[in-house]
Amino acid sequence: MSSRTLGSLMRISVMATAICGLFLCIYVIPSWGGSIINANPEFSGWFWPWLIFAWLVSLPCFAVLVFVWKVSGAVTQETVFTVLTAKWVKMGSVLLLSDAAFLFIGNVVLHLLDMNHPGILLLSIIGDIFAVALALLAAVLSRYLTKAAVLQEESEGTL
Repeated sequence: MSSRTLGSLMRISVMATAICGLFLCIYVIPSWGGSIINANPEFSGWFWPWLIFAWLVSLPCFAVLVFVWKVSGAVTQETVFTVLTAKWVKMGSVLLLSDAAFLFIGNVVLHLLDMNHPGILLLSIIGDIFAVALALLAAVLSRYLTKAAVLQEESEGTL
């Protein structure tokens, strides 16, 4: 597959992910929360804190998509092995790691405020593990992109 095709496919996947994320944030999560409130009116005070928390957790995910979009441009232009691309990947890693921490801390705080079910807290740990795994993969990729960029600069200097 050519670099142009790979970059285009990356951009299509970023757009699809962004659309799905917006659909979740704008429609699914509020609807789900509304259904829970209708079935259990005693939880009505939980709706807005949980909705705001869900939106705040989603923001770094959308920011990561911006960096993936930038990297896809580098793939298309065949300029992946640069320090700038490595920085974009590293920023994605940092955002994912901080989002995992925010998700965990937020769930614990909501649990301590008696606004969370222990099952949801346990499920959020699965999301945290997934986010940390992606962050570590991105950190490794960033490290090796940096090394490749340095090697490429050295080889261009010797030609």
